[in-house]
Amino acid sequence: MKMTDGEKLIVLMLADISKRLQGEPEVDPDFVAETIYADQLWGFDWHFSGIPVERSEEPNPVVKETVNILEMFSSTMYQFQQLENSEQKRVRDDIGYAAHGLDIFPGFDGNHDPHYRVANYLVQDLHRFKDVPGATNNSHTQTSLPQYRKML
Repeated sequence: MKMTDGEKLIVLMLADISKRLQGEPEVDPDFVAETIYADQLWGFDWHFSGIPVERSEEPNPVVKETVNILEMFSSTMYQFQQLENSEQKRVRDDIGYAAHGLDIFPGFDGNHDPHYRVANYLVQDLHRFKDVPGATNNSHTQTSLPQYRKML
């Protein structure tokens, strides 16, 4: 979805009016506002999949890659938890320091990596990847993303 600056302002004003009305709105005005403030307009497509809106032909590559990375960690963490304790210990011993990624996602670089904002939006606003502890972590290092790309 694309919105001009003027359209964003109008929608924010309508969301504000909606919050002041009595009753329960069908469209969550807080979600609408957060989506605009976070500049994650693609989230409208995900959240309101039943509303016919103009969708871009190609998904945002940062969003797609962030989802792929979080899905990879979700699957890996789940599979690791299914192992017996003795097998988990053996895996931890074999891979050393990298084993911390089996318990909690190390995160994306919050200062230089747009994946960080996307991950935060996915977890906090779209309520996705709640099964990935640390999905909103700030790794404070630019080396995280290249490592995740190698893992994909």
